[in-house]
Amino acid sequence: MKNLRLLLLLVVALIAMQVSATAQSNPVHTLQLSKQLKAKTLFYPYRDPAGVTGSKSKGLQGLTVDEHQQYYLTYSTGDKTRYGYIYKYSSKGKLLKKSERLTIGHGQAIAYKDGYLYQLADIRGQSRYTLQKINVKTFKVERKWLVPSTIHPNVITMLDKNTAVGVSKSGNGYDLNKIHLGKGKEAGRDWREKVHINGLVGTTPGKEVQGFAYGKGKYYILSNGEYMIVNPDGGQSQKLRLNTDREPEGMSITNSGRIVMGFNKLNEIFIEM
Repeated sequence: MKNLRLLLLLVVALIAMQVSATAQSNPVHTLQLSKQLKAKTLFYPYRDPAGVTGSKSKGLQGLTVDEHQQYYLTYSTGDKTRYGYIYKYSSKGKLLKKSERLTIGHGQAIAYKDGYLYQLADIRGQSRYTLQKINVKTFKVERKWLVPSTIHPNVITMLDKNTAVGVSKSGNGYDLNKIHLGKGKEAGRDWREKVHINGLVGTTPGKEVQGFAYGKGKYYILSNGEYMIVNPDGGQSQKLRLNTDREPEGMSITNSGRIVMGFNKLNEIFIEM
């Protein structure tokens, strides 16, 4: 009986040590989104183990979320210009599925709408980008549209299943262009729908666009260290500072209106508290 008790105590101690080690290796951080808003660590997705380089390396680039709060993360490989993968995670951060290698370009332009992923393959050197409709269950590309050569968006969001919006840096601000998806191979664009937003966000000289989302009736544009909330007509923009200098990799808004952001290196996903 005494030996049994000692064995049970040993098992409990080992479990406690394992739980403690997991908590230390995956700590919960807090991110300040504004004076009033905070976000916390939701989960740590896949990241390459030490020593992985070259074409085998995978870098987190973008994210989106569906109505079940399942997360779809894009990873680009090698020089981050052509191929990559999509990883699907549960609301608790459990890996559910991984795609085969896909042609996704840099990979940061991804959005979810009505059971499908929409991903913009921005292949370096090609004059026209390709917008892909991807089945979330199989990760197979079911449709493709050629985007007009007059625009080269960095990131996209979806207003409905037939309308994407792409954002590109332009002069002193950003251009928002609607991309209309029809039955043919060519996506449409009406230049009269273009919206220009004055002002750039970002704490780095390049003010790179790192994420883009639509939610609660507004657009969200993410850069390094800052993000912007703006009305659909381009007016009443609000610039907000993040309390981190880590490079963000994607942004989305849940059905309940919570902000989700991803950050690289440690590959950490945050959700608004």
